[in-house]
Amino acid sequence: MGALPVTMMLKTLVCALAVALPCAAMAGELVRWTDDAGRVFYGALSDVPQRYANRAVPADAPLPPSTTACEARWHRYAASAACFDQYRLVGGGLKPEAFQRCTEVPQPDCN
Repeated sequence: MGALPVTMMLKTLVCALAVALPCAAMAGELVRWTDDAGRVFYGALSDVPQRYANRAVPADAPLPPSTTACEARWHRYAASAACFDQYRLVGGGLKPEAFQRCTEVPQPDCN
């Protein structure tokens, strides 16, 4: 009878991990990388193609000094969209935690 509480605790722990691990994986590190054509991409570290993995930097890393104010706004917008993309549901909605973990940035009106 003394082993029953331990067994219940282990089952509870396993269930808690089964729920928590996918959530932790979803909130992966957000990075940006540049492809061979010079296009900048934002996404989870796990989404970076292997050949560009050495080019990935944290999404909030400083931009190059030559970046214009308009380009910087577009970078912030793209990083925001990539963060929210991690929390999209199949029907197009968003998981509530997206608004706790991502910053909503409006689309820039400059080109």
